[in-house]
Amino acid sequence: LQRTQSQVDIAAFDLDAEPIVAALMALEARGIPVRIVTDTDNADLSSIRRLRRGGISVVEDKRSGFMHNKFIIIDNRYLWTGSMNFTTDDIYCYNNNTVRFDAPTLAVNYQAEMDEMYVARSFGPGSPQNTPHEQFTEQGIALENYFAPERELELINVIARTVIRAQQEILFMAFSFTNEEIGEAMLGRADAGVAVRGIFEKTGADAASSYYGVMRNSGLANVEVRLDGNSRLLHHKVIIVDRQTVIFGSFNFSASANRSNDENLLIVHDARFAGYFLQEFEARWSE
Repeated sequence: LQRTQSQVDIAAFDLDAEPIVAALMALEARGIPVRIVTDTDNADLSSIRRLRRGGISVVEDKRSGFMHNKFIIIDNRYLWTGSMNFTTDDIYCYNNNTVRFDAPTLAVNYQAEMDEMYVARSFGPGSPQNTPHEQFTEQGIALENYFAPERELELINVIARTVIRAQQEILFMAFSFTNEEIGEAMLGRADAGVAVRGIFEKTGADAASSYYGVMRNSGLANVEVRLDGNSRLLHHKVIIVDRQTVIFGSFNFSASANRSNDENLLIVHDARFAGYFLQEFEARWSE
């Protein structure tokens, strides 16, 4: 943030980390435009009030569904995105991921989503499906980029279609996993001999809608699931397919993510990139 030259856009479900707030205030003092979109439920935080007092414009979604994105666009080129809210707890206490991309094509996609929310005040299922580049190649790497809920069931289909292409292994880390289509896609591949290992956040895992119980009681020897070992939260929303493809973003594997929340999802097809998520998976699995 401190190296920003022209503009910063932030879509933040939750934002209270002091170093980030201070950096944004410093940018505003330098005359660098800062635009923020946040969820109405978190719009009265002292950090948000402080940013507004400092002259930074903050737009709220003003609806019951969440503005659940967590992304930062810097200078229309650099993008930070993942599962991590920009809060002290998310950074220091919860298991999360955030990725920095130097990818102008990807930044164009997120800029369109930001303008949709910040300028047009368009949120939720009624927002337009207008992502400029949903499938493209950046520096030789194939990427897919989608936003919900304008894609609604299509986005669940995209995830399920990626899962059913698995030939050897499916790994996942899930804060919330209640979606039947994704769950049954995984179990279908397990029936075909694909190994499935998954880590569930403890909170809510015992609910009837959670796929933790379904998978634990599937009777399939090649399906292994565990509850996370973090005394706070495992906040990842990650699926790794055949150690080659990573699905990640703000999107929980749930109906609310699919039908009502503003979310973003990335699919990266690259073994080296997948390796970083594999390291995190194995570390959390060992806990």
